[in-house]
Amino acid sequence: MKKFILLFLPIVLLSSSLFAQEKLYSFIGVQTGVSKFDKVSTPTIGLKYGKQSKDIRTSISYNYGKNSDDTFQTLLMQIDTGIMTNQFKKSPLKPYVGATLGLIQHKNNNLISYTDKGYLLGLNTGVTYIFNNNIDFDLGYRFLKTSKMKEVDNINDFTFSMNYFY
Repeated sequence: MKKFILLFLPIVLLSSSLFAQEKLYSFIGVQTGVSKFDKVSTPTIGLKYGKQSKDIRTSISYNYGKNSDDTFQTLLMQIDTGIMTNQFKKSPLKPYVGATLGLIQHKNNNLISYTDKGYLLGLNTGVTYIFNNNIDFDLGYRFLKTSKMKEVDNINDFTFSMNYFY
Protein backbone atom coordinates (compact mmCIF):
# COMPACT_ATOMS: atom_id res chain seq x y z
CA MET A 1 0.00 0.00 0.00
CA LYS A 2 2.90 2.36 0.72
CA LYS A 3 4.23 1.87 -2.81
CA PHE A 4 0.80 2.65 -4.21
CA ILE A 5 0.58 5.91 -2.23
CA LEU A 6 4.13 6.92 -3.17
CA LEU A 7 3.36 6.16 -6.80
CA PHE A 8 0.06 8.00 -7.16
CA LEU A 9 0.31 10.87 -4.66
CA PRO A 10 2.69 13.02 -6.77
CA ILE A 11 0.48 12.55 -9.83
CA VAL A 12 -2.69 13.48 -7.97
CA LEU A 13 -1.00 16.59 -6.55
CA LEU A 14 0.34 17.53 -9.99
CA SER A 15 -3.03 17.08 -11.65
CA SER A 16 -4.73 19.11 -8.91
CA SER A 17 -2.32 22.00 -9.44
CA LEU A 18 -2.98 21.84 -13.20
CA PHE A 19 -6.67 22.42 -12.51
CA ALA A 20 -6.20 25.22 -9.96
CA GLN A 21 -7.96 27.99 -11.92
CA GLU A 22 -10.32 25.94 -14.09
CA LYS A 23 -13.83 24.57 -13.72
CA LEU A 24 -13.75 20.79 -13.13
CA TYR A 25 -16.17 18.16 -14.33
CA SER A 26 -16.22 14.80 -12.52
CA PHE A 27 -17.04 11.59 -14.33
CA ILE A 28 -17.41 7.87 -13.80
CA GLY A 29 -17.16 5.33 -16.55
CA VAL A 30 -17.05 1.74 -17.69
CA GLN A 31 -14.67 0.36 -20.24
CA THR A 32 -14.04 -2.78 -22.17
CA GLY A 33 -11.16 -3.73 -24.37
CA VAL A 34 -8.44 -6.12 -25.38
CA SER A 35 -4.96 -6.29 -23.86
CA LYS A 36 -2.18 -7.94 -25.83
CA PHE A 37 1.10 -9.01 -24.24
CA ASP A 38 3.65 -11.45 -25.61
CA LYS A 39 1.53 -13.89 -27.63
CA VAL A 40 -1.52 -13.59 -25.37
CA SER A 41 -4.66 -11.58 -26.06
CA THR A 42 -7.05 -11.04 -23.14
CA PRO A 43 -10.48 -9.33 -23.07
CA THR A 44 -10.78 -6.75 -20.29
CA ILE A 45 -13.45 -4.88 -18.37
CA GLY A 46 -12.93 -1.91 -16.09
CA LEU A 47 -14.22 1.02 -14.07
CA LYS A 48 -13.01 4.63 -14.27
CA TYR A 49 -13.25 7.75 -12.16
CA GLY A 50 -11.84 11.09 -13.19
CA LYS A 51 -11.92 14.84 -13.50
CA GLN A 52 -11.78 16.95 -16.60
CA SER A 53 -11.15 20.61 -17.27
CA LYS A 54 -11.25 22.43 -20.58
CA ASP A 55 -7.77 21.17 -21.54
CA ILE A 56 -6.75 18.27 -19.27
CA ARG A 57 -8.38 15.02 -18.16
CA THR A 58 -7.12 12.78 -15.35
CA SER A 59 -8.56 9.41 -14.46
CA ILE A 60 -7.95 6.39 -12.31
CA SER A 61 -9.13 3.05 -13.66
CA TYR A 62 -9.25 -0.51 -12.44
CA ASN A 63 -9.16 -3.17 -15.18
CA TYR A 64 -9.61 -6.92 -15.00
CA GLY A 65 -8.75 -9.37 -17.78
CA LYS A 66 -8.98 -13.16 -18.02
CA ASN A 67 -8.53 -15.80 -20.66
CA SER A 68 -8.03 -19.56 -20.29
CA ASP A 69 -4.64 -19.44 -18.52
CA ASP A 70 -3.95 -15.79 -17.71
CA THR A 71 -5.59 -13.36 -15.31
CA PHE A 72 -4.42 -9.84 -14.78
CA GLN A 73 -5.50 -6.75 -12.90
CA THR A 74 -4.29 -3.19 -13.41
CA LEU A 75 -4.74 0.05 -11.51
CA LEU A 76 -3.91 2.95 -13.83
CA MET A 77 -3.58 6.72 -13.50
CA GLN A 78 -3.98 8.42 -16.86
CA ILE A 79 -3.43 12.08 -17.78
CA ASP A 80 -4.28 13.31 -21.25
CA THR A 81 -4.91 16.48 -23.20
CA GLY A 82 -6.65 17.33 -26.44
CA ILE A 83 -4.66 17.75 -29.64
CA MET A 84 -5.55 19.59 -32.84
CA THR A 85 -8.19 21.51 -30.87
CA ASN A 86 -8.60 24.22 -33.53
CA GLN A 87 -9.28 21.67 -36.28
CA PHE A 88 -11.89 19.85 -34.15
CA LYS A 89 -13.43 22.91 -32.46
CA LYS A 90 -16.91 22.39 -33.98
CA SER A 91 -16.73 18.60 -34.16
CA PRO A 92 -18.02 16.17 -31.48
CA LEU A 93 -14.81 14.17 -32.03
CA LYS A 94 -11.87 15.20 -29.83
CA PRO A 95 -8.47 13.49 -30.31
CA TYR A 96 -6.11 13.27 -27.35
CA VAL A 97 -2.65 12.10 -26.23
CA GLY A 98 -1.35 11.43 -22.75
CA ALA A 99 0.66 9.39 -20.29
CA THR A 100 -0.22 6.44 -18.08
CA LEU A 101 1.30 5.17 -14.83
CA GLY A 102 0.13 2.15 -12.88
CA LEU A 103 0.38 -1.19 -11.11
CA ILE A 104 -0.19 -4.67 -12.54
CA GLN A 105 -0.69 -8.18 -11.20
CA HIS A 106 -0.49 -11.10 -13.63
CA LYS A 107 -1.38 -14.68 -12.72
CA ASN A 108 -0.73 -17.63 -14.99
CA ASN A 109 -2.46 -20.94 -14.21
CA ASN A 110 -0.58 -23.07 -16.74
CA LEU A 111 1.39 -26.19 -15.75
CA ILE A 112 3.75 -24.05 -13.70
CA SER A 113 1.56 -21.46 -11.95
CA TYR A 114 3.00 -18.10 -10.96
CA THR A 115 1.95 -14.63 -9.87
CA ASP A 116 3.88 -11.63 -11.10
CA LYS A 117 3.52 -8.01 -9.92
CA GLY A 118 5.02 -4.85 -11.30
CA TYR A 119 4.69 -1.27 -12.46
CA LEU A 120 3.45 0.16 -15.73
CA LEU A 121 4.50 3.31 -17.57
CA GLY A 122 3.23 4.28 -20.98
CA LEU A 123 1.68 6.54 -23.56
CA ASN A 124 -1.92 6.69 -24.65
CA THR A 125 -3.86 8.20 -27.52
CA GLY A 126 -7.40 8.08 -28.81
CA VAL A 127 -10.49 9.97 -29.78
CA THR A 128 -13.46 10.99 -27.65
CA TYR A 129 -16.95 11.38 -29.10
CA ILE A 130 -19.03 13.85 -27.10
CA PHE A 131 -22.57 12.46 -27.23
CA ASN A 132 -24.16 15.17 -25.06
CA ASN A 133 -23.33 17.24 -21.94
CA ASN A 134 -23.43 14.16 -19.69
CA ILE A 135 -22.10 11.28 -21.79
CA ASP A 136 -19.05 10.73 -23.97
CA PHE A 137 -17.56 7.68 -25.65
CA ASP A 138 -13.85 7.08 -25.86
CA LEU A 139 -11.89 4.84 -28.22
CA GLY A 140 -8.26 4.57 -27.09
CA TYR A 141 -4.92 2.84 -27.36
CA ARG A 142 -2.26 2.52 -24.65
CA PHE A 143 1.29 1.23 -24.97
CA LEU A 144 2.48 0.22 -21.50
CA LYS A 145 6.02 -0.83 -20.58
CA THR A 146 6.35 -3.01 -17.48
CA SER A 147 8.92 -2.91 -14.73
CA LYS A 148 9.84 -5.60 -12.17
CA MET A 149 7.96 -8.32 -14.05
CA LYS A 150 9.46 -11.62 -15.16
CA GLU A 151 7.10 -12.70 -17.95
CA VAL A 152 5.50 -9.52 -19.38
CA ASP A 153 7.63 -6.81 -21.03
CA ASN A 154 4.94 -4.58 -22.52
CA ILE A 155 1.20 -4.41 -23.07
CA ASN A 156 -0.86 -3.04 -25.94
CA ASP A 157 -4.31 -1.98 -24.72
CA PHE A 158 -7.22 -1.20 -27.02
CA THR A 159 -10.16 0.23 -25.05
CA PHE A 160 -13.70 1.50 -25.53
CA SER A 161 -15.17 3.56 -22.68
CA MET A 162 -18.44 5.26 -21.84
CA ASN A 163 -18.18 8.11 -19.34
CA TYR A 164 -20.97 9.83 -17.42
CA PHE A 165 -20.33 13.41 -16.23
CA TYR A 166 -22.05 14.65 -13.09
